[in-house]
Amino acid sequence: MVDKTNLTRKEFLKYSGAAAGVGILASHGISSFANAQSGEMLHRPIHSSGEMVPAVGLGTALEFGTFNNVEEFNVRKGAVEALLNNGGTVIDTSPTYRDAEIVVGRALDELGVRDKCFLATKISIRGKQEGIDQNNQTFTDLRTDKIDLLQVHNLRDTDAHLETINALKDEGKVRYVGITHFRENLNNEAVKVIENNKIDYIQCQYNMLDRTIEDAVLPAARDNGVAVMINVPFARGRLFGATAGKEIPEWAKDFGVDTWGKFFLKFIIGHPDVTVAIPGTIHDYHVIDNLGALRGRLPTQVERSRMVQFIEDI
Repeated sequence: MVDKTNLTRKEFLKYSGAAAGVGILASHGISSFANAQSGEMLHRPIHSSGEMVPAVGLGTALEFGTFNNVEEFNVRKGAVEALLNNGGTVIDTSPTYRDAEIVVGRALDELGVRDKCFLATKISIRGKQEGIDQNNQTFTDLRTDKIDLLQVHNLRDTDAHLETINALKDEGKVRYVGITHFRENLNNEAVKVIENNKIDYIQCQYNMLDRTIEDAVLPAARDNGVAVMINVPFARGRLFGATAGKEIPEWAKDFGVDTWGKFFLKFIIGHPDVTVAIPGTIHDYHVIDNLGALRGRLPTQVERSRMVQFIEDI
């Protein structure tokens, strides 16, 4: 089903002209809501620093780290280039996404754009020394001496790895500290980490089929000044499957939606506690369509409720 829905989206984008350029990076320093109402691209603040980042980035799980030849690598490199050429900056990866870190590092190096990228990755292993060793390899694979955001992946050995990440932050090798998870049954544990540790980011799942982080995770992040990165925004393709062949409702066009990808992403970034969503793709035209969600106004809460009802009624 995922391949089929990706193909449907691919064909739609190519024939609709959505692969035209999205535009240039917006200037920083204005509020995210004012930005959302203007012709500029929506940015959101990292609460611990005030740094602004574009509210849609690029995830690299699944097939991003799997390639067999130069042509397949160049497809993935094209996705990175499209992100950075069209106003995005945030790339999220992991040493456990097969060779995704190698792909990202090589792409950034060949394009000469490391300084334009907000680069996030993870420690994803049990054991403190094992985490240190894994992260040393990460620096090599990403071809960088600094990581913007280093996260404890899936709350695995959280205390030990937070010590490592904070030490790297003190050394100037890491800028921000975070944690990640994507399972509903880890929401309460994530809240405890937020409340009992000084972290900058939490990454978790949020989409129109899984809104469980609204109950406790998002309020805890807001109350503790923690930025929120959203993974699995398309529910692993299930949202595209549910809407395949269906017309976008006319009322959604009032807030700039002309593709289903924008529909799903505008719902997510329409929540004021969300900092950035990281849809995964290897294709430049998907990247450009995703970045299109950063233009035009955001849906109101009433409209977001209507969006949810529309999906539930399918």
